[in-house]
Amino acid sequence: MVAAFDAQRERRKFKRLRVNLAIVFRINNASKMRMVVENKEIRATMIDLSEGGLAILTNYDLPEDSILSMKFTLFKVDSDDVSFYGPMEIEGTVRYRQILANNEYRLGIVFTSIEKNDSREIDTFVKNST
Repeated sequence: MVAAFDAQRERRKFKRLRVNLAIVFRINNASKMRMVVENKEIRATMIDLSEGGLAILTNYDLPEDSILSMKFTLFKVDSDDVSFYGPMEIEGTVRYRQILANNEYRLGIVFTSIEKNDSREIDTFVKNST
């Protein structure tokens, strides 16, 4: 049983970091949902991050394969300093959705279009925050 758990944990390509950061996104693909939100930016909460993707909490029930344009800035507060990474504009695709309580959804998003500099900054942020 332990071996199966370890194998699943090692399946991830990138290390994940739990966060609690603001993010805004816009739905890119033509869909009924895009018309419902009128092509506006939607605020959400980023709850984890890796070099390959992120997870958010939102009140919008987006289907898997939705294409999102996301904007966010990362920051780290030390005892005497604040470090900023970004702002970043990244495109991603919803890979999974999980229904939570209180009309909230957890969406797992894989990055599909990311600048090399943004990828390096995310990697540095995750490594320096653990």
